[in-house]
Amino acid sequence: MASRGLRLWASLGGLVFVVLAVVGALLLFDGPSDSSPAKMAAWYGSSGNRGHVNIGWVLTGLGLFSLIWFVAALRERVHAAEQASSEQGAFLSTIVLAGGTIYVAVAMAGVALTDGIKTMSDDTYHHQVYSGVIHAANDATYLMVTTGGVAIAALIFAASAAVRRFEILPRWVSWFGFVAGVAAIFSIFFFTMIVWLLWVAVASVSLFLQSRPAAATRREPSAATS
Repeated sequence: MASRGLRLWASLGGLVFVVLAVVGALLLFDGPSDSSPAKMAAWYGSSGNRGHVNIGWVLTGLGLFSLIWFVAALRERVHAAEQASSEQGAFLSTIVLAGGTIYVAVAMAGVALTDGIKTMSDDTYHHQVYSGVIHAANDATYLMVTTGGVAIAALIFAASAAVRRFEILPRWVSWFGFVAGVAAIFSIFFFTMIVWLLWVAVASVSLFLQSRPAAATRREPSAATS
């Protein structure tokens, strides 16, 4: 069984994910994607530029690793509240786990795809750069990550419903969550991703604060509210 300290720090995984994912994405998706073939060949043919694309891949991957821990901590908190209620179900915690798992899997595949294609000139004859393939990789990765927004929306809606029902986090987090869940569904519009990323960061910090020993001592046992 995980120690209290491990669960406590795992709850901050959402905040770490947001920071690393944003910084990593700025590096991973840097460089031209729809410029002339000559300009793209010059940029991606540089080992230095390929190097910082790889750094972006590493940072984003570490961010998704951190998200796994946050999802586990959030799922456990929701599940504990469900078990303490009269229904003793696991519906909301199951959606939290499924939504987080699916999103992480899709996002990992997406960032691996774009990094592999953007840096593959390392392994091609005369370091040849295929500009059209790089453009396609950017589009495919973006669509994979934004389509995964449906999964993260499921997580956010389930967590928000649990917050509203069991008061495991401040109630305003649930209202923000319903807005962020809708935004996640429409992640194809870039600015909406900022909304759900902000919710993950806020929920992560709130979960950390609520999980501290002093806060746990003050908090009454959770009970379902109809």
